[in-house]
Amino acid sequence: MDQIEELMQKSIELGKSIAQTDIYKEFKQAEYDLFQNTEARKLVEDLQRLKQEHHGKLMAGIEITKDEQEKLKELEQNCIRNRQVLSSNNANSKFQEFMEQISKNIKIGIKSVD
Repeated sequence: MDQIEELMQKSIELGKSIAQTDIYKEFKQAEYDLFQNTEARKLVEDLQRLKQEHHGKLMAGIEITKDEQEKLKELEQNCIRNRQVLSSNNANSKFQEFMEQISKNIKIGIKSVD
């Protein structure tokens, strides 16, 4: 097995190990629970849609009005008040932090050889 194939195999093993962690399992469960909860799912979808609209306007050079900003803030607050959305967001944040730490460790490993 050449070096590249060996690295690819190790990366698959790393992925399997990540999938077996409690952090990943909690993230997947929270994601599943969110999509099973119609109200929570709609809140998240509405928030994502509104953020995309705002992003599109900004990219087109169109300023977001005060009312549009308030609407976004209100929708974000509604999301935070929903227990399922908050739980899913927290689990997602923990998993993202975990993955960022793994990436940092890989960079540390690379730099240690340079």
